[in-house]
Amino acid sequence: MARKGGTDRGICQRKDRGGWWVRLFVHGRQRMYRCDSKSQAKALYGRLKAEIREGTYFPEKFAPKQDITVRAWIQRYLDGCTNRGLENERRYGRRWRLYVGSRLLQHVSTEELRRIQAKMREKQKWSNGTINRHFGFLRRVLMIAVKDGKLTRNPVSAIRFLPEEHRTRFLTDEEISRLRPHVHPDLWKAVAFAIDTGLRRAEQFGLRWNQVNLEAGLLTIPLSKSGQTRHVPLSEGALALLRSLDSFLRSPWVFPSPKNTLKPWNGQSFVNHVFTPALVKAGIQGVCWHTLRHTAASRRVMAGVDLVSVQKIMGHLNIETTLRYAHLSPGHLREAVNRGSLSETATTTATRAVEPQPVPTGVDGEVLDIS
Repeated sequence: MARKGGTDRGICQRKDRGGWWVRLFVHGRQRMYRCDSKSQAKALYGRLKAEIREGTYFPEKFAPKQDITVRAWIQRYLDGCTNRGLENERRYGRRWRLYVGSRLLQHVSTEELRRIQAKMREKQKWSNGTINRHFGFLRRVLMIAVKDGKLTRNPVSAIRFLPEEHRTRFLTDEEISRLRPHVHPDLWKAVAFAIDTGLRRAEQFGLRWNQVNLEAGLLTIPLSKSGQTRHVPLSEGALALLRSLDSFLRSPWVFPSPKNTLKPWNGQSFVNHVFTPALVKAGIQGVCWHTLRHTAASRRVMAGVDLVSVQKIMGHLNIETTLRYAHLSPGHLREAVNRGSLSETATTTATRAVEPQPVPTGVDGEVLDIS
């Protein structure tokens, strides 16, 4: 440590501030430490240099500060994402990386996001629901940046989401009859199973045989969309479909991949190569795979099943989700809307007018003359 001339490396005495000082350079930045004596400064210098060599000198405190881009932050979010809809999350992330990926987090402005929203709607002709899903993703990502201290405010918070038309599309009996001839009988079992159980696409094509209890007529979904384990009761039709499958002989999956039975059938691949072409041939529009789940709920409500039971079967976390099918219930609101109406009042009055009046009788039952 000693140098020629009696001076020591990294140690100096400053008359303007007093005392002995240790001077270090870490990541190009100078660090100064004050000591009471020269011997104390020499000991501190030796210890800090050893920590630097061993990497225990808390390098994160003195590392050059790096600004984070939106692209890097989105990737961090996706790397730690445990959302079951990870496929959609990645799609949203790819698109936002194209729009503002090169921007620093703190440089993303609300005004710029409004222009992007208008571009999505006017030039790209996206539906309001699709635009809202993209902005919902960005809001979640940037909210984490706010909680981690990377941002002071979330620029998406000032964005007004677009109004959406909530229309529950389901397949009618006539549409199901038109669709069935265009799907191979063996492949139709997957479509029929979706209608009978109301499972989500990921739940159905990720279903294992060890999750099926044929004796109890029950399916167990270990991790549903709500993050909870749920049990799905099976109808006689669904049980018959499962018993007709022979995939349990060669695969742990109920619907295995046709190319590799040790892997599940990719749900999107089934939709692209089987379901969507059949819809085109049948001339059915406005339908996606999730429509089969709406069909399962709608058919039960129209059959007279109460909404609470439908909620349990479908695995809805809130009854509000199930209420979208309430208008399909037989006689729904019909009795309520008729009560108090003018037609009911007139009918009730007319009925009372023609009702026979009771004949007054005596104690022994003889008719009394009240004229």
